[in-house]
Amino acid sequence: MAARKRNYKAEYERRVAHGRAQGLSRSQARGHPRHHEPHVAPIAKARPWDPQLEEGLKGVREGETLSEAARRLHVAPERLRSYLTRTGVARKEHSRWRIGPDARQREMLIFSRGHEVRVILPDYESAHRAGRYMGAVAEFLRTNDASMLEEFAGQGVTDTKGVSHPFELGENTLYRLAETQTEPFQAVYRILVA
Repeated sequence: MAARKRNYKAEYERRVAHGRAQGLSRSQARGHPRHHEPHVAPIAKARPWDPQLEEGLKGVREGETLSEAARRLHVAPERLRSYLTRTGVARKEHSRWRIGPDARQREMLIFSRGHEVRVILPDYESAHRAGRYMGAVAEFLRTNDASMLEEFAGQGVTDTKGVSHPFELGENTLYRLAETQTEPFQAVYRILVA
């Protein structure tokens, strides 16, 4: 039995007509509302923090256009645009997206004072510094090259309570902490939303 051939044009027109009958705009009925229009489908309601869309935000922060970032992630540009606007981190300025200060708190795992510590950091800059440190630690543990840690001498991060956490640089301590680590530091990272 041959499969029945679908008439996509007729399906599209039915969807638009059904949406118009419900008082929706054409773009809402199509499933791609304009930036000022709400989504209709409940599945289109975005989560307050989406790791995939955070990758898009990171791409835009590093100089990609919104369209390039969306294409790389295989998401619709309007979905990424909505996420950038909703987070309050980005704004459109002269037809380009500009990333402003990112004051969303982040929970991370770091090594400090001989211990594995979960910290809540106040902003992107602190989290970025802590992430670079933990990346350098991972590279040190893989290669046994202590020069990876030199740039972090005397550095650390301050959590949301104002407590300072200096980065652990003792080689033996880092080996011990890596052996007893309860979970990988990438698994702990998350943005805290209200």
